[in-house]
This record gives sequence, C-alpha cells and structure tokens, in this order.
Amino acid sequence: MPRPKDIAEPHKEIRFTRGRQALVFTALGVALLCAALGLWIKAAPILGNAAGEAPAVPSYGWGFVPLLPSIWAFWAAAHCARHAYLILTPLGVEVFPFWFPSKNMDILYWSELSGAELDEMQTRLTLHRSGGGGAVISLAPIPRAQRPLLAKAVEGRAGELG
Repeated sequence: MPRPKDIAEPHKEIRFTRGRQALVFTALGVALLCAALGLWIKAAPILGNAAGEAPAVPSYGWGFVPLLPSIWAFWAAAHCARHAYLILTPLGVEVFPFWFPSKNMDILYWSELSGAELDEMQTRLTLHRSGGGGAVISLAPIPRAQRPLLAKAVEGRAGELG
C-alpha cells in the first residue's frame, strides 16, 4: 500500500481519518475470516459422524468464498485508517471522498467561506460560501472522540471569518 506523501508543514494542519469506517471494515473482515474458517472446519472429513457420513460442506474450496472479501475488508480498513478524510489547512478545508480520493478531492478555501457550523449532534459539518452554495459534509466516518476537536477547530476558524 503506498504511504501518504510527506507534509511540508504538518504543524499547520489538522487531519481527520476515516477511523470509524476502519473499525467497521475490520469487524467485517474478522467476521468473514471466521466464516471461512468455519467452512473449512465443516469440510473436514473428521467431523462426519460414526456412520461415515460425508462432511456438511462438500469441499475445502467453499472456504475461499468468504476469504477473498475478508482480504478486501482488511485492505479497506488499513486504507481508511491511513488516509485523510478531512484536512483543515491554512488554505481551507480539503475533503477526500472514499472512491478515488486523489482524483475527486475538493478544497473549500477559507477566503471563499462566509461561515461554518456543526449540527447539535455533531454529525454534519455545513460550510457556507460567500457567493451562495456551500458543502454539507457527513462526519459519520470520523470517530466520535475526534468530533469535539473538529468542532473547536472549525468554530475557531469560522470566528475569524466573521
């Protein structure tokens, strides 16, 4: 997996990863891995009864069916934990989508924003552009423990905007 690029001035930005989504993908990967192990155990001929019946699963190959998605789930968990979802920089707010983040990223410059607000449940960040429009960003991928830090950073910067 490629590592994220080095940051020129890391002390001037706050990065928020998809840590909550990483936890979900890790749990999915563990569940699928357990299903693969269960299928391999059920395919073992030792588990047949004394009458010599065939195992419950006809082939060990059925264990590979959940194994391949579990590998993808672990990869997705590592990707979500390593790469940023939101970055607050001196230039603005960088938003990285799940699919093709380097190609589809969006940056909202502080100079074009007229305000920012978080809803009372801290599940959505709304950024208002001075010319109209803006962005509504879901905070579901960010762990709950990090949301107060995001709220404090956004409110501080929104206070500077006016």
